[in-house]
Amino acid sequence: MLAAPILLSLAAALFLAGCGGEEKAVPPDGRAPVTVPVMVVRSGAAGGDLILPGRVEAREEVTLSSRIAGRVTSLPLSGGAPFREGEVLVRFDAPEAREARAAAEAAWHAARTRLALARRQEARYESLYVSKVAALHELEVVRAERETAEAGEQGAGAAASERRAAVEIRAPFAGVVVRRRADQGAEVGPGAPLLDIRSRESGLVVAAVPEQESARAGGAVSIQVGDGPWREARLVRVDGMVDPLSRTRTARFRPRDSSGAALEAGAFARVRLGGAASPGAGTGSGAGTGASGGGSAGPGHEFAVPTKALVHRGSLAGVYVLREGRASLRWLRVGREAGETVTVLAGLDPGDTLALDPTGLEDGRRAEAAR
Repeated sequence: MLAAPILLSLAAALFLAGCGGEEKAVPPDGRAPVTVPVMVVRSGAAGGDLILPGRVEAREEVTLSSRIAGRVTSLPLSGGAPFREGEVLVRFDAPEAREARAAAEAAWHAARTRLALARRQEARYESLYVSKVAALHELEVVRAERETAEAGEQGAGAAASERRAAVEIRAPFAGVVVRRRADQGAEVGPGAPLLDIRSRESGLVVAAVPEQESARAGGAVSIQVGDGPWREARLVRVDGMVDPLSRTRTARFRPRDSSGAALEAGAFARVRLGGAASPGAGTGSGAGTGASGGGSAGPGHEFAVPTKALVHRGSLAGVYVLREGRASLRWLRVGREAGETVTVLAGLDPGDTLALDPTGLEDGRRAEAAR
């Protein structure tokens, strides 16, 4: 009878002994932290530099619009196609357009006939007035009729010329098509945009400067076209009107040294406010290196991070940020790639610690920086 109580007491003692001592914390996923190389996003040694995206503006950039209501019957060029000056870019050759043009031409022909008759009539009355057969009043009447006929002929000629120009829109200069705004066969009204075109000659580098940074545009400025070197530039002009939505002002810059490579119209460019030109400036790679400017810390700031640090999910790109011993997937808005780095336009802040190698990481996984 005593054996059962003894066995129960022994089992309870063993259970309490197993639960005693210091309690060990077990990670939720039960896995050891991943050790990864890291880099810290910094604001750069230049401090306060502001890098803005821009583009090389062509000397001439226009939008061709329809002058009449009608159907587009020929739109032969697509985006990126070159053209010569005077080349037909858009044609309205539908039956209704041809009939309207024929009517305008007929009206002009009738106006020319009336003018010729009025001039002959005036010549006869001038001869009769000299011979004292016609009175001065009669001569003045036929002169007024001739002047009216001239005005009518000029108006009809202008209408016919406008109708001809409306059914065939020719290139005002040699250049390239930037964008098609309509398709062949589309019905459009007067003033409808059809084509955006630009000339081949480059003009200035244009960028949208935040309103609060407008004063810096007149200071030290450098520009970079594509992946080329940074070049010192000067401010040409700033638009007086502030965009009410983006709170920016459009500024245009020109390189100070005209002996450098010519600017390619339409090319991507960067404008740096507050920094002097230096080869290779503006990008950073490797641990502890960052680009000038900031990410989401302020408008217009950029960072450069190694492309090997990016994580892709379809069309999304992100990086793993180490915070409080864990990896957090941060989605980014990225810009152009330059060699082994990519520009980050939004999604990062100065001081963020990025994992340079995302292998083995996942959102929420424990991670630590390699030493």
